[in-house]
Amino acid sequence: MTFKEYQEAAKKTIQEYNSNDHLTDVVPFLGIIGEIGSVLTQLKIKLRDGDSYIAYKTKLSEELGDVLWYLSTIATQNEISLEEIVDLNLVKIKDRFLADDTTKYIDFDKDYPKTERFPDEFEIEFISFIEDGKNKLKIIDKRKNVLIGEPLTDNAHEEDGYRFHDIFHFGYLAILGWSPVLRKLLKLKRKSKPIIDENEDGARAQITEELISLFIYHHALEHDLLKYSSSVDSGIIKKVQNLVQNTEVRNCSGRQWEKAILTSFKMFNKLRENDGGRVLVSKKNSTLIYLGKN
Repeated sequence: MTFKEYQEAAKKTIQEYNSNDHLTDVVPFLGIIGEIGSVLTQLKIKLRDGDSYIAYKTKLSEELGDVLWYLSTIATQNEISLEEIVDLNLVKIKDRFLADDTTKYIDFDKDYPKTERFPDEFEIEFISFIEDGKNKLKIIDKRKNVLIGEPLTDNAHEEDGYRFHDIFHFGYLAILGWSPVLRKLLKLKRKSKPIIDENEDGARAQITEELISLFIYHHALEHDLLKYSSSVDSGIIKKVQNLVQNTEVRNCSGRQWEKAILTSFKMFNKLRENDGGRVLVSKKNSTLIYLGKN
């Protein structure tokens, strides 16, 4: 039986509540909550009785069937097909968990002259120093030993190491091939196409990137700066994707964003622990590599 056939059959069993037409739409929502509770009850019994609960699969199938009926009913009442739900969900979960083929990553530089492209690979160095009683940080592009941007502080009343946060931008460059902030700092804005220079490499895009970095950082603070994390909450990924929906990285997968975040924070923590060091930024291999200090 297909989802379409099931939905058509289930539609015939939808009950109407004449005392209040509104209840006809509300009851399925309440029903699905109750049935999810029944599903959890089966798990409770299984945990309690172990292998002696021989009816577990049968009872669980029955309760899941009730959940499916309510789901189908809610979809029907809102003129949504189960097949549409299934298709959209598969796209979503593939984007979030399976889309990690680096050969399919979008190259945002491919149609631009070399002078406007991010390097395939280069080394940078984070150097800590003290000035006027403040801990500061400078980042050196080792290709020509030139300073990238201005020296940074934590810009906070209490030091928290945020001065190392530029590594997030290098992580976006390595994994996503994207960073309006670094395009400005490295003088790689795509001026050969003015509309791209303005809309993708301009101030608004740079602000968006900084906002994303700060947003993820505050989430990470509640999770020990992701030191022991092998994944990122899907809700965080979704919010990031919403923030960039009007930029060229809107089609980067959730899995790609997760990789960028985890890679960046792994390096962020390494730099903080060592109070700086050298990092290989590899766009061609989609990674950041810590090379040590000096």
